[in-house]
Amino acid sequence: MKIIQIGNYPEDTTVIRGGVEASVFGLTNALAKQNTVKVISVPNRTIPADKVVSHENICIHHLSNPYHFHSLSFLRIGTICSIIQQFKANVVHIHSSSFLCLLLILWLRLKKIDAVVTIHGVFYIEMWKNFKQQKTVSNFLRYATYSFFEYLVIWNASKIVVDTYYVAEALSKIKKKKFSIIPQGVDKVYFTIPDNYQLNQLVSIGSISYRKGHEYLVRSIAQLIPDFPDIRLHIIGVLFPDEYCCYASLLKLIHDNNLEDHITILISSPMETLHQLLAESFLFVLHSYEESQGIAICEAMAVGKPVVATQVGGIPYVVQHKINGFLSPFGDVDTFSNNIRYLLMHPEKRNQMSNESRKLAQQYSWEAIASKIIKEIYHEGIIH
Repeated sequence: MKIIQIGNYPEDTTVIRGGVEASVFGLTNALAKQNTVKVISVPNRTIPADKVVSHENICIHHLSNPYHFHSLSFLRIGTICSIIQQFKANVVHIHSSSFLCLLLILWLRLKKIDAVVTIHGVFYIEMWKNFKQQKTVSNFLRYATYSFFEYLVIWNASKIVVDTYYVAEALSKIKKKKFSIIPQGVDKVYFTIPDNYQLNQLVSIGSISYRKGHEYLVRSIAQLIPDFPDIRLHIIGVLFPDEYCCYASLLKLIHDNNLEDHITILISSPMETLHQLLAESFLFVLHSYEESQGIAICEAMAVGKPVVATQVGGIPYVVQHKINGFLSPFGDVDTFSNNIRYLLMHPEKRNQMSNESRKLAQQYSWEAIASKIIKEIYHEGIIH
């Protein structure tokens, strides 16, 4: 089968910048084992000129965005359509709900080609929560714009894949239709990383943004220091230009509470570093405000890490409370820190939850998920 994937794809595969990149990268590599796959990466301002990279059954088109604003990437639609026509794919799979995605859907409909669309998160919820945290004109405009295009994508896409029941229920409020629920996967390497934990060492993986709730995580660590003076937290994540204020406020919070010896923030770390810190961590912690699934959580579970997180979005569909971790309301620093404290004081319970995490993570193998997507999604939308 000849398959096209359209979405964010890492230019440097040793550094994965966010959940969408991890998803497109993982699915592409799983599909390429038995299919020919072409990737059209979303136009990017950091790429000076278009380039094509090929290896085995995968061909990646890294497209540049020569315009000042990322939102103008839709002007490259002509190039994208030309690549699609030349490849003569059986399936076109788009990973976005942006304006560019909407234009592609309409063009594919005109050409009588059914597009498969994966919705990563729910913009009208995520952007509204961002606006509530930072009530600025720019955030409101982002909420209105992204939500509007998401609405049009939901109405025009004939086949939509979401990762949890939470996303399906949220999008059903836009339009009642059938959403295929297939989770995002985990690269097989995570299942091979040993659980060589060090006592009192924690790790949190997620973009440096207000949505990830790192501020509340930092406050939780501050509460734990009197009982665990050697506690150590590594926060690993990408930092996008519009989140510098969040990063600056996070550094100030750490400084004001004298936590520099306890908390380290690592920006865009190579995968090798991320894997090492995951292996050495006692727990995985994330105080997120909004998640559709939480791929980083699934990756941590594959390494055998118990999870302390918030009961928001799709997280309760991934983490089973009191089975492989603990969940608490967003913003409840006391309960969150007490959940961490309990596991730090009860290593035997931690090890029991570790085994459960590994078991639950098996369902997120990319090989199994790719096979399900081919059988349940692609074979119903073959291009003739």
